[in-house]
Amino acid sequence: MIERADALSPNLVSENVSLGPRAANGVTNPNLDSPGQIAADSGIQTMFEYDPATGRMSWSDEDAAQRILGVDNFDVARTNSGFETLIGEEVDAERAIAFAGETQSYACRYRLQGTDSLGHWVEERGGWIGAGSSRRLISVIRSIEGQKQREAQLSWLAANDELTGLLNRTHLRHELDFVVKQVSDEGRTGAYLLAGVDDLGAVNADFGFEAADKVIVEISKRLVGVLGPDDLVGRVAGTKFGIILADCNADSMRETCVRLLNSVRESVIETKNGVVAASVSIGAVNLPEHATEANVAMARSEAALDAARRLGKSGWSAFSEKTDVVSMRRRNTHMSDVILTALNERRIELAFQPIVTDLGEAPRKFECLIRMRAEDGKEVPAPEFIPAAERLGLVHLLDRRVLELATNTLAVCPDIHLAVNISLETVKDFVWAEGYISLLRANETLAKRITVELTETQIIDAIDASIEFVSEIKKLGCSFAIDDFGAGYTSFRNLKALDIDILKIDGSFVTGVSSSRENQLFVRTLLDLARNFGMKTVAEWVDNEADAMLLKGLGVDYLQGYLLGKPETSPDWLPEGAPNDPPIRQDRM
Repeated sequence: MIERADALSPNLVSENVSLGPRAANGVTNPNLDSPGQIAADSGIQTMFEYDPATGRMSWSDEDAAQRILGVDNFDVARTNSGFETLIGEEVDAERAIAFAGETQSYACRYRLQGTDSLGHWVEERGGWIGAGSSRRLISVIRSIEGQKQREAQLSWLAANDELTGLLNRTHLRHELDFVVKQVSDEGRTGAYLLAGVDDLGAVNADFGFEAADKVIVEISKRLVGVLGPDDLVGRVAGTKFGIILADCNADSMRETCVRLLNSVRESVIETKNGVVAASVSIGAVNLPEHATEANVAMARSEAALDAARRLGKSGWSAFSEKTDVVSMRRRNTHMSDVILTALNERRIELAFQPIVTDLGEAPRKFECLIRMRAEDGKEVPAPEFIPAAERLGLVHLLDRRVLELATNTLAVCPDIHLAVNISLETVKDFVWAEGYISLLRANETLAKRITVELTETQIIDAIDASIEFVSEIKKLGCSFAIDDFGAGYTSFRNLKALDIDILKIDGSFVTGVSSSRENQLFVRTLLDLARNFGMKTVAEWVDNEADAMLLKGLGVDYLQGYLLGKPETSPDWLPEGAPNDPPIRQDRM
C-alpha cells in the first residue's frame, strides 16, 4: 500500500504544536550555559572553620563562598544548622558523623540549593585539629558542578542525539524492542515509522551545512509536535527519524503518517541563508504483525521508505510482504527477464497521444508514450516497468527502442510530428547518449519532426550533461522540450543555456485550472516566462472543455489530454505493420 499525502483528506492536517524533546523522550539536554552556573566552571573553592561549641562556621573567603552557595543572605552559612538547610537532599551520613566528632576526617559530595534556585554540586573534605576547647573542624568546599555537568552530558549523549535532542539510534532500538514485546504480550498493535528528509543534499549544496542542520532540527520539532505523550521519536541516521507508536491500528497509523507529512511541508523553514521548503517521506511497519524484533522493524521500515520514495516526495508506504527486500530482489530478477524478453520479441510499443492547437483540430502532433505488451497480449503501462528498468540499468535500451519506433513511424507518416521522452540515465551516460545521437544522425531527414522531452526535475539533477546533450540533438534539427515544467526549480540561467523550444506545463497546475485562481496565476506566470524566452507551450492533462477554453484564452499554444484524445497504440492514421517493422529503404532497391 503506497499513498500520497496530497491525495488525502485535508481534515487530517493537524495544528503544529511545538513540543520539546522531553515530551517525546522523557529527557532533556543538560544546560551548560545557565547564568547561575558560571561559577561552577571556574573551579572555585573556599575553606571554613567549624567551632563545635558554638556551631558557627567561619569562612576564609566569603566572596568565593557566596558564589558557590548562591545565596542572597550569607548569614545562613555562618552556622552549620543554617548551612545544612542549603543542602538540597538529606545530609550525607558521613558528614553528619564527622560534625558530631565521631570520626577524624571525612569526604562527601552533595548538591547545594541556593536562593537562586539553580544550585550546583560541591565536594567537601575536612578533618579535626586541636584538642579540648580549641578543637576545630577545618574543611574545604570545592565546586564540582562542571565535572557533574560533563558527566550528565556524557550520560545524556549515550541515549540522545546531540543536534536534535531526540533519542539516538541505539536507545530508540532498545525502546522499540520493549514496545514490540509489550504489544505482543498484551495483544495490542503498534507501529514503527521511518521518516526520511527529502533531498537534504540539495539543501547542503544550495544553502550550506548550517542551513541543513537547521532544517533537521526544525523537522524534528514538527514531528514531535504531532506525536502523543506516549509516542517516541529518535534520530536514527543523518536524515532519518524513527518513530514508535505504542498504541495504534492501521487506520490511526495512516492518519499519523499524513499528519507528520503535512506538519513538515505546511510551512517553509527559515535559515540564515534563505527559506527552505522541506518535506519527508515515511515507511511504516505494523507491530507486531510485520515485525517481532526491533532490528526487523527497522530493516522493513527502510524497505517501506524506499517504496514511498519511488513515488516521489512527501509520500508514505506501509510495509507488506511485497515490500520485503528479498522479494524486491526476486522481482528485479523477474522484471529484468520480462523487459529483455519483451525487447527481443518486439513487444515494446508506442501509444500516441494527440497534441493540438485548438479544440476540433485534426491532430498532426503526438507524444509517444511507451507501453509493453505482456506474453498474454495484455498492455503493461509504463509505471509498472519503467522504474524497474531504471533500477536495473535497462532504461537505455528502452529509450533507444522508443526512438527506433518513432523514426519508423515518421518514415511512413510524412505529415506528423512526434515527441519522445528520454531518461536522465541515457543523457548522463556518455556511451548511451552518443548511441542515441548516432541513431538520430542516421535519420537526420526525420529529426526535424522529432521533439525530445526531458522532465524538469531530471534536468536539475544533471544540468551540464543535459546542456551538452540538447546542443547535439538540436544540431541535427530536433526540437527540445522540458516536460512537467513547474514541478522543479530550473533557474533562468539554465533555461537560457538549454535552448529550449517547448515548455510542457506540469499537469497538476492544469487540471481544474478553470476553477482555481492559484493555478491560473501560476499558468500565467509560466506563459509570460515562455514568451520572454521565445518558447512554445503545451498544457498537459487537459480533461474538460472549460479548462481547455481558459488555457487557450491565456495564450497556451498546444493542448494535450484525455479531452483531446487518449493514448492509442493502433490509431487509424498508422499504417499496418508500423511502427514495429522498419520501412523499406528506397536507396537499396
